[in-house]
Amino acid sequence: MGKSDDSIQRRKNKKTRKKQDDKVSNRIAGIIAAKKRRLSGKRRMCEGMCYSLPTPEDPFNERHGKVDLVKNKKKKQNLSKKGKNPIKKTSLPQNSDKLKEEFHMHAPSKFLILCLKTIQDGLQQDGAFNGGEEKPFFVHTWGIEFWKYFTSGKDIIGTNQAHSTTEQIAWVAATTADAISRKEKEGLSINNPFLLFLVPCQEKAVKVRKICKPLKALGIHTVSLHPGASIDHQIQGLKNCEPEFLISTPERLQELLSHGAIKTSDVSFLVIDGPLTETGYVDAVESIAKSISGKPQILAFSDCSNSSSNFLMKKSVGESICRIPLDDPVNGHNMA
Repeated sequence: MGKSDDSIQRRKNKKTRKKQDDKVSNRIAGIIAAKKRRLSGKRRMCEGMCYSLPTPEDPFNERHGKVDLVKNKKKKQNLSKKGKNPIKKTSLPQNSDKLKEEFHMHAPSKFLILCLKTIQDGLQQDGAFNGGEEKPFFVHTWGIEFWKYFTSGKDIIGTNQAHSTTEQIAWVAATTADAISRKEKEGLSINNPFLLFLVPCQEKAVKVRKICKPLKALGIHTVSLHPGASIDHQIQGLKNCEPEFLISTPERLQELLSHGAIKTSDVSFLVIDGPLTETGYVDAVESIAKSISGKPQILAFSDCSNSSSNFLMKKSVGESICRIPLDDPVNGHNMA
C-alpha cells in the first residue's frame, strides 16, 4: 500500500522540527569547536598569537611562543664559559657613610620638623598661636640660619633684640631635641640637663616652658625654675625627674645649686635670654656659666650691646662667633 501525500508531508515536517530543535547559535558552535580543537592539541594561528607575543628572534610568531632549544643550549654554554671569569663586584667607596652624613647635614632631619610641628600644634590648641595668620615655624629664616650654625658647633649672637620670640624658642627647642635624639642613637645617655635656658624673669620662664611642653609627647621633659614657686617644692620635684630642658632665672638656679638639688656641669647648650646690660644679671649668668665643667655651645640674644660679645669672648670654645640679625638673618656674619 503506497504512502499518501499527507503521511509524507508529516514526516518532512517532523524532520524539519527536529533540525530546528537541535540547531545552536554560531557563538555556541564556535565555543564547542574551539574546545574540541583545544582537547585535540590543535589550535588556529590566531589562537597561538593570543597566547604568545612576537619577539626579536621570532617577529612573525611562527614558533607560537615555543622556545628554541638549540639557541638555549648555546646560551647555557656561553654562560658556563663566562662563569670561569666571574665579574668582580663593585664595592661602595669607603667614605660612603661620610657622604651620607654630609648630605643629611645640609637639611634638617625629619625628627626636627616633627618637633616644630608638635610645638606649633600644641600652641594652636592652647590658643597661643594663630596658624591661619602666622606662617609655619619651619619656614622661619632665622631658625634655619640658627640650625646651620648650631650644627657646625659655633656660638651664636641673635642681634637687634634683647628677648627671644616664640618662633626662635621653638627652633631652639626643636634643634636641641634633635641633637639629643642623635646622641641617644649613638648610645649616649642623657642623665643631666642638656639645655640650660636662662631667662630674666618668671613671666619669660613660664612662656618658654609653655612652648617646650608639647615635646613631652616625644620624650623631652622640661622643668621651669623661678621665684614664683617655693624652693622646697622645686627641690622635691627635681628629685623625681631628670629633665632634658632646664629653664630658670639665674637667681633661683644659684639657690638650687647651693643646695645641691641639681647639677649643671654636663650642660651642652646654654641659651641666655634678656639684656646683658644689667650688672647683677651679667654677674649671675657668668657665675652659672663657670659651674659648667665642659665647653657648651652658647646662644645669646643681644640688643647690640658689647656685654654679649665680651661674655661670649670669655666662654667661646675657640670657634668664631656668628651673629644672626633678626631683620635679615640670611646675611648674618662672623666675628673674630
